[in-house]
Amino acid sequence: MRERRGYGRALALGACSAATLCVLSCGALLNPGETESPFRGLTPVPLDGTARTLRANVASLGELSAGDVVRVRVSGSNVQAVLLLLADSRDAEVAALAGGGPANAFFDYSVQITGTYFVFIQFDAAVDAPRATLEAAPGDTAATTPAQQYVRVSFADDFLTGPGLFDPVDGTESDRELLDSLSPLVLTGIVERLRIIFENSPIVILGPDDPAPDGPFSELTYLPDRVEADNQSIVDAALPPADPTRPQCQTRVVFGEVLPSGTLQDTGNRVHDDQAVVYVGSFQGRGRECWTSAVNSMDSMVLTLAQTGAHEIGHLVGLYHVEQIDLMNRSATLAFLRELGLARGQIQLERVINGAVVGEVFPAIVQDPDVYFQTVFSVN
Repeated sequence: MRERRGYGRALALGACSAATLCVLSCGALLNPGETESPFRGLTPVPLDGTARTLRANVASLGELSAGDVVRVRVSGSNVQAVLLLLADSRDAEVAALAGGGPANAFFDYSVQITGTYFVFIQFDAAVDAPRATLEAAPGDTAATTPAQQYVRVSFADDFLTGPGLFDPVDGTESDRELLDSLSPLVLTGIVERLRIIFENSPIVILGPDDPAPDGPFSELTYLPDRVEADNQSIVDAALPPADPTRPQCQTRVVFGEVLPSGTLQDTGNRVHDDQAVVYVGSFQGRGRECWTSAVNSMDSMVLTLAQTGAHEIGHLVGLYHVEQIDLMNRSATLAFLRELGLARGQIQLERVINGAVVGEVFPAIVQDPDVYFQTVFSVN
């Protein structure tokens, strides 16, 4: 779970192009830690294709019905991503992640659930005065939404030993032979565990020996590499503090990521043939003082690597990090302490502040996997 950067702070924008719309409220300012709902009293943006300059990072699209298709474009040099939110049926103060798309480009959104929808704009954190325009109009009714997402899981031949979980300091040839002999069992266990995690979702896990589907599919690859983080000086607030008695064990590593490197997630699940990797070597212990729980047993290996893979699959289909402890929590160390699943939680967006990776929680935006899967996958 690579350090995720580039969270855009929520700031007010300039006046709307339609003055009367602004007077009625064209949006609301959504900030981290707010307790008051920013979604109340918003006048919906007309779906007429007019480019309107927003004064806030939240705007309403109004009531949309299942079967509707809306075309959206949010433009601005500082816009990083566009999220679509659905008014939550359980809590009137929040909205749930329902999709999204790229910045500075039109995308069609096929409505699967009738309800009130909102646009949330994610800006570059380094910009003090971001600006954006929103265009919304009826979209192409021929736009299709997939019913399933296929993810093929593959493994490098030496994913456990090259170096994989082999200890390059204290490891013996017997240790390497043991890991090599366990590789087929660990491989099978990981695939089975991934299928259990996603068994009640539209995500279909394909093993290395399964035939490829006719259509596009995503790929998750387990590599033996040990990948160190580019910046070793940044303190990750989600990880345990450094142990001064074991400075040799404090190297920051990358456990997995969506490709190309630096990709956060596939917002709105727009790409159906994207790729992610798990770097098995990043879990290795280097010397007895730095051993990790990943190598305690075969069960630990399977649980560690499967849940890390599931986290990256979540990003492949557009899930964000969340505040509570589940598979999409951003802390790599928590992912293999116990069996975890996908649960409803507040979205957490990260940025680097004074050399520290800080996750900012937006109480008004929740990620409910059940709702999200219903909104980004077709029921037909």
